[in-house]
Amino acid sequence: MMKSQGYSLVESLTAVCVLCIIFIMAHNSFSDLFKRYQAYTLSNELYLLIAHARSYALTNHRSLTLCGSSNGEFCNNDWTSGALLFEDPDRDGVLDNYDAVIQFHQFNLKKANLTWKGFNGSKIIFESMGITYASNGTFTYCQLDKNPQYSRQVIINRGARARKSFDANGDGIHENSSGQPINCP
Repeated sequence: MMKSQGYSLVESLTAVCVLCIIFIMAHNSFSDLFKRYQAYTLSNELYLLIAHARSYALTNHRSLTLCGSSNGEFCNNDWTSGALLFEDPDRDGVLDNYDAVIQFHQFNLKKANLTWKGFNGSKIIFESMGITYASNGTFTYCQLDKNPQYSRQVIINRGARARKSFDANGDGIHENSSGQPINCP
């Protein structure tokens, strides 16, 4: 009697079903990991960008403006696309011909947004002494699904010092400066 070499239809379907279940479980785990990584990375990038702007203003005795920009050529309050940092001697928050661009930092946000809410409107002005000009406020990062587990904030005080939000009570959700869970707009 001859033995057949190969797998039966039932065996093949069973193997495919098991692989599909493993793939679905891995996809959910990687999706969660990716969202956490993106939130962590963005809050670190913002924190370092603020520290750089503060240090540059203080070291070079220059007034700077940090604003949301989609292309690095003008301010349009589009923080989700990127941030534009430029010397701004007249402190008008507008990139003029005589203003020097220090840095354009693109944010690679996927399915998320970044907003700024501050006392000076849509931009942050750093004085030549390294402090802000009525520009204290908060960056809020949120996934488009508004899941609070992935929301983060970077809070800037009047002294231009930044701090990142954290999970104070251990429930997996970061709190804002008032100790309440971050509310996504």
